[in-house]
Amino acid sequence: MESIIALEELIKENEIKIALQERQIKNHETGVNKLSRMGLASAENSLELATQLVEKYKSMLEKLQSIEGEALREKEQLAILTERKKYFDAQPSRIKLNKEESSDKKLEVLRILDELPEGIEFEDKELFEMAEKSLELNLFELEEFHAKLEDIKSEFKAIKEQIEDENLQEFQTIDFLIPIVVLHFYVLKSNIQEHIKSMNEKALQKQKDLEEEKKEKIKKIEESYKEQEELLQLKQADKNTKKQELLDIQSTMKTLSNKLLKTKNIKIEKPVEKRFPGFPKYEDWWIRELWSSHQAYFALFRWKKIINQLCVTTEQKKAWSIIFDRWVFIKKLLNDKGKLAYHYHFAFDSLLSTYAELEEELVVKNIESMETIINKITAKEDFTKNVSFHKVITPYLEFKTEKINKNSEQKQEDVLF
Repeated sequence: MESIIALEELIKENEIKIALQERQIKNHETGVNKLSRMGLASAENSLELATQLVEKYKSMLEKLQSIEGEALREKEQLAILTERKKYFDAQPSRIKLNKEESSDKKLEVLRILDELPEGIEFEDKELFEMAEKSLELNLFELEEFHAKLEDIKSEFKAIKEQIEDENLQEFQTIDFLIPIVVLHFYVLKSNIQEHIKSMNEKALQKQKDLEEEKKEKIKKIEESYKEQEELLQLKQADKNTKKQELLDIQSTMKTLSNKLLKTKNIKIEKPVEKRFPGFPKYEDWWIRELWSSHQAYFALFRWKKIINQLCVTTEQKKAWSIIFDRWVFIKKLLNDKGKLAYHYHFAFDSLLSTYAELEEELVVKNIESMETIINKITAKEDFTKNVSFHKVITPYLEFKTEKINKNSEQKQEDVLF
């Protein structure tokens, strides 16, 4: 249960704080590291606070761990006082309306509320503390991804059981890797979609905020204009009003009128909704002819680059680089097996199609068209260029050379002795 894990983590954190403060105070008392009066008071105060929190979280944890089966029904029968019951009945609505906490944290609190056993209730503040720790540990995502991996493994196993003619013993080395690579593709796709969705929501919210700001400005200008208009009528009715006063008011009204017109004419552009177009299709000949032709290698290079451009964050780009390497490894291994691996190869492609919507180009006309494009691009490419970090003596080569030399020296010393 996520709430239990979060509470255990909070207890652990505060116990570390207690140990740290106790060590500071002990070092002060023994003269190892003297603290100022303020420093000592701060350490003692932190120790007391952390101790109280540990006791509080342990009490909450005991409630969760102790109440089971019949105890849940007994807890429900005990019923809370009317006011307390109202407080907890309104808790989900109150959580949703909370303006101080982030949307992610509020959603996590609602998830924790859904999983709490009947009769177990925590204050809003306590729930937000648990939610913060749960988010920090990514408990929900880990749980979801584990379930998805089990689904992929089950489907992979079912597909393999239908294969009759192949000797699958040869491919057991990648049996473990295939479901993980499929999961990684699924996570990457989901992550990109979530980021794009978040970006769209932020852009839409920004537009709404600007529109609200514009309305508020218009309202204030109109109110100011109305005040000046009423003031002008009063002054005009007053025989003692000087002409300059009337002119000043009229000038102010003219300025407000121009400002109002200008504000109304402010155009707030509707944000362009970003969309994830999906992964581009790949072609089998790129893998089959890899390391045999520039065109195959370059086609894969361009395909990798296109997907890299779909990634929104640096983390996604780094993840994609690793996923691509593993995908190429599996595809090349299966492709080199030829007919022996056709069904197994098809199982891998089917899983990627189902969970990541990664498809291979099957239309001959499109495959031939892409080949023409790749040939034209390759012809223009300068293959004499090196990457910015090009270095023939690589860091690993330096390490390896140094280690071999050290081993040689050690052997010589052993011979001498």
